[in-house]
Amino acid sequence: GVLPKLNEKAVEYAIKLGLAFDCEINQFNFFDRKNYFYPDLPKGYQISQDKSPICWGGEVKFKIKKGKDFSNHSVKIHHIHMEEDAGKSIHDIEPNNTCLDYNRAGTPLLEIVSEPCMTSPLEAASYLAEIRKMVRFLGIGDGNMEEGSLRCDANISIRKSGSTEFGTRCEVKNLNSMRNVRRAMEFEFNRQIEVIEGGGKIIQSTLNFDADKGTTSPMRTKEEANDYRYFPDPDL
Repeated sequence: GVLPKLNEKAVEYAIKLGLAFDCEINQFNFFDRKNYFYPDLPKGYQISQDKSPICWGGEVKFKIKKGKDFSNHSVKIHHIHMEEDAGKSIHDIEPNNTCLDYNRAGTPLLEIVSEPCMTSPLEAASYLAEIRKMVRFLGIGDGNMEEGSLRCDANISIRKSGSTEFGTRCEVKNLNSMRNVRRAMEFEFNRQIEVIEGGGKIIQSTLNFDADKGTTSPMRTKEEANDYRYFPDPDL
């Protein structure tokens, strides 16, 4: 029965990160309820930002080493929004059961949504490394991916050379290291090629990544925005 309360420090950190990446800071913010059922979300909705994220636009600039030389890269940011974390589903403690950890539920977090402009696993991992460097420099977090302080959801789609139309994307959830980001993207890239060239069709879905096997597997079909039935949170 406890009502939500906005965390002032989370707003400060969001603005810091937005300024560091040259975003436009939204002066009028409100929160929305994102409705969906999942075992790690016992109240049935997540407090998030839909139509009015705190940061719009911006870009992340970084360098990639190729031999002895460095090449300049940048990834455009669509927006950065504030939301609360959900719980954590743990699949590797008991062989036939999923364990649930609700300790982090309600913790404030920032989600950076990039534009679909990366073309290789190396570029994606380098982009993520730059974000980690920035959050550490700004004192926003320690950026330790293996501890869950920084996580990555990678959206991957393929298209034939010369085509301008994006393919159907699949999202690999909660990748917890730079190495696993690259491994998951490389596997999923090749899997989607095999499906298309075999005459199949990519189904938009959310995937798990098995770090031991280096493979992805479907967790659920991916929802569209209207499935979440967003509406303004009346308590914030």
